[in-house]
Amino acid sequence: MLELSFEKEVVKTLTTGSNQWVERKGLYGATPDQLWANFRDKLNNNNYAKLQGHPLTDTEFNQVKRAIEVRTPYEAAKLLAAENGIGKVEVERDDAKLGTVTLELFWKADVAGGKSSYEVVRQAVRPRLAGTQDVNPDRRFDVTLLINGLPLIQLELKKATVELNQAFNQIEKYAQEGKYTGIYSLLQMFVIMTPDSTAYFANAEPDHFNKAFLFNWRTRDNHPVENGLAFTRQVLNIPMAHKMVSEYTVIDQERQSLILLRPYQIYAIEAVIHRIHDHQDGFVWHTTGSGKTLTSYKTAKLAAQDPGVDKVIFLVDRRDLDEQTTSNFSAYAANDDIAINEAQNTGDLMRKLQQNDGKVLVTSIQKLHRAVKKTQAQLATGKQSRFSKTLKQRVIFFVDEAHRSQFGKMQKEIRAAFINSNWYGYTGTPIFNENKKQLKGDLAVTTEELFGKVCHVYNLRDALEDQAVLPFNVEHVTTIGKDTLITRALEKENQRVKARRDKQGRLLSTADEAKIQAKIQAMSVKDLEETYLTPADFETDEHIQQVVQYILQKGPRKTSLGHGNYNAILTTSSIEMAQRYYQAFKAAKKTTHNQLDPDWPRIAITYSLSENEDQSAQKHDQMATILKDYNRQYHTNFDLTDLNLYNEDVAKRAARREAVFAHLQTDQEINLVIVVRRLLTGFDAPRLNTLFVDRTLAYQELIQAYSRTNRLQNRELKQEGQIVTFRVPAIMEANEREAYKLYSGEGSFNVIIRPTYQQAVLKFQKAVVDLKAIAQTPTAADDLKGTTAKVQFVKAFRQVNQQLNSLSMYNDFTWENSEKAFGIAQPEVESYTGKYLRIKAAVTNQEPEKVPEELAALDFSLAVGSVVLVDYDYLTQLIQDWIDEQQQYTTPDQAQAHMTDYLQNSAKVQASLNKLAETQPQQAQLIREAMPYIEQQMQQSQQQSDQNKEPVALNARELVADYAQRQLVKKTSVFAHTWGLDQTALLRVAREHTVGTDEWHHEQELTQSANLAAALQAQTAAGPKIPAILPLYRIKSQAAWRQFIEHDLAIYLQK
Repeated sequence: MLELSFEKEVVKTLTTGSNQWVERKGLYGATPDQLWANFRDKLNNNNYAKLQGHPLTDTEFNQVKRAIEVRTPYEAAKLLAAENGIGKVEVERDDAKLGTVTLELFWKADVAGGKSSYEVVRQAVRPRLAGTQDVNPDRRFDVTLLINGLPLIQLELKKATVELNQAFNQIEKYAQEGKYTGIYSLLQMFVIMTPDSTAYFANAEPDHFNKAFLFNWRTRDNHPVENGLAFTRQVLNIPMAHKMVSEYTVIDQERQSLILLRPYQIYAIEAVIHRIHDHQDGFVWHTTGSGKTLTSYKTAKLAAQDPGVDKVIFLVDRRDLDEQTTSNFSAYAANDDIAINEAQNTGDLMRKLQQNDGKVLVTSIQKLHRAVKKTQAQLATGKQSRFSKTLKQRVIFFVDEAHRSQFGKMQKEIRAAFINSNWYGYTGTPIFNENKKQLKGDLAVTTEELFGKVCHVYNLRDALEDQAVLPFNVEHVTTIGKDTLITRALEKENQRVKARRDKQGRLLSTADEAKIQAKIQAMSVKDLEETYLTPADFETDEHIQQVVQYILQKGPRKTSLGHGNYNAILTTSSIEMAQRYYQAFKAAKKTTHNQLDPDWPRIAITYSLSENEDQSAQKHDQMATILKDYNRQYHTNFDLTDLNLYNEDVAKRAARREAVFAHLQTDQEINLVIVVRRLLTGFDAPRLNTLFVDRTLAYQELIQAYSRTNRLQNRELKQEGQIVTFRVPAIMEANEREAYKLYSGEGSFNVIIRPTYQQAVLKFQKAVVDLKAIAQTPTAADDLKGTTAKVQFVKAFRQVNQQLNSLSMYNDFTWENSEKAFGIAQPEVESYTGKYLRIKAAVTNQEPEKVPEELAALDFSLAVGSVVLVDYDYLTQLIQDWIDEQQQYTTPDQAQAHMTDYLQNSAKVQASLNKLAETQPQQAQLIREAMPYIEQQMQQSQQQSDQNKEPVALNARELVADYAQRQLVKKTSVFAHTWGLDQTALLRVAREHTVGTDEWHHEQELTQSANLAAALQAQTAAGPKIPAILPLYRIKSQAAWRQFIEHDLAIYLQK
């Protein structure tokens, strides 16, 4: 189906049947001015009474336009949600007697009726930015959906042969060109669609678009909705489209971003609200990492708005989760029509529950339990308690991960006290009959027994198929090999039989030994591990040293050190083991240094106070030493009296979510956190990608722990969660299979776990064979004829790159003997990469309409793997890191002390420049020329810092672009003077010319500016010979300026 035909089908689906969308045919191809005029009519009509019959004047409407032309999608969402879900703007009337008026422009709750109107505009035109140096062409938007005249949703449609990611790339490019400004500033949601595939995502700032948050739609029972027209019917209907940009949108204050809910979150919210109306309890089973906090927040908010509900209480069972949940809720609620309260202690909790100023309260179950017991004790002695009134109110409880600590007993007593309550649990790992036997006492009940029937299910397999979480790459490493295990088993079995024979007064016979040998040989590795290994076998110094050396050697690759810089957790069996590991790492780092980061890994240790039950003096002393190390590294001041604050700092520094921790300097990051159980549940850290496991895990503990690593972050850099276990590999693999079966169903193991190394090698080998069938050598890629051959090469190379990325994460991966092992060596991969980049440059540096259709349909984004992809983006980011590192030094002494780092980073930039020059010589030449200018700007910034002035924040991309513009001005000034031309006209011709083509624009204006007399006067002996005859002068000057632009200015005109 062609794009135009598909567009018509989408619009027909939107506007027929019971839908309320109306196509505005009169606005076909509308300009921003026409959309402003349409919105102005809507605004006047919707606020007729407020305007007292006096429509807005031009001056007054300009005030509205200025209010709407916000800088970011986050600010746009705040404007639309302004007050109680009503978007408002204040206008000062020209007529002073009319005063100031507050106009309403959007109503969150006014869905499918009332004042809200719904219009469809096709092929809206967004011209280049007036009054700027914008050289980008006019753009057309396929389908724009207006609510109350405001463009809030935009659809980018492609035909079936175009890759969906290409539509995403196009929107990202338009954003970088500044096309989503002006009236388009309020866009909330993008939909990219072909007849056979569809995705949606929230608007973001131009440099924050992220394919990891490209969402697909699914039905209520988790079947994918890929067909474009089906998506249109299910999601873009009214009221659903209105809800998507209002009720199902979250404004995150902490991250200054806009969040659109996924379908499973919406279904869960609707299911729980339905249960609340019916006074029925239940639980939501959404896999760990799928955004349960966000889901529960939205549900709590809607529940609090129900007039039949008096209070909403969100319960957690740990102080850190209390703070984390409150922080998340507060970030979401800051721009929402809801209040979030946090209780500081039991007394504060009781006071806040008696107030009516906010319905949603976050607290720990321990605080609430104490409040209930205190009230019951008062009532038992005949005393009055104002809190007793609260116990009779309609209270809705939301519970996060309900099977930790003493929840069972506490919940039972709290439920009995709140006689008119309903309870809803949120869990990624429900307890079933199969695994409740692992739990003890009051906890040995299923989730359904605690909360009632499930409201909605979205398990680990659903999430993986939906790409809402990442798969796991699990590798089992053991310090006790199979041969050693069999030897130990034989020794122990011989000792056991010999002891029995000694009691019988007999010697161990040859027959006994043969039976023992046969018994051991017949046992599986799992049986051997279960029978003959104990925890003590893994608590030796030898075991610890082997694990430490493994992490030091393999950890950098696992955490993508150098181009991803993720962090890791090591979980151990006890606090004593955790502290021993800390000391072992500390000692090993004195002799082992990583080339990319000599101080890697920076280590912290954290455990909850409840885990340190024996409170031994030795552990306290060791912890005091660890705190001193931490304070020295991170410029903090913790001691044993404030371990809670220390633990909080470790968690936030490792998570890197909050603004203050999101962009730390390298030496202020934590690379490895050593824990026992802490941080293995409820810890949300997308920057964590690796879990090292030195203990045994099963069922819900295993899923919870592994799921710390599989949060989405950047699909090109983080493709899977990395898991490495160091004990009883056969037992752990069996535990994994049982856990996956329980939480994802039969046959889920191969979906959740990445293939074995040998399977991954076979996939890579096949990709290499396919690539070489198209281009036997990298040089052969230069001889590819025609568009079809280039498309085949691009697709084949992307497969090689994708398989290499996966393969390089395995422990066994090495480039040694790679020609024999893989059919390709590392230098050959790098050469193929260069050929790929040449094709990419040829496509991306041209206007879309000039690129062959088959090539234009391709997504050229490429993940960074074991072969570092050096392109313009990589190199400018490398320079940016270099600049940022230098700018952190506030005195000349500090800069001098780190001169070695400066020189090393400078050398790294130069090496990457040389590599870029192999594939993109003009880009490399521009950056190489710009480097002295960049260093000059860095020195000036440092001088400002020396003078106690605020240093200028430097941006590498902007510095390169600024240098290019300065060179354009400088060189055109000289050339224009030499040839008697107008420099402004020359610059215009240069900027609008595409190098390598015969298309020239505005030359007539430049020709008319030519001044023969001025050229002759400026002529020098060393300069070009200027013809004295006017016609010859004009012909030669035109040839000269074309040659000048095409060759001398080419590197400065790169787009």
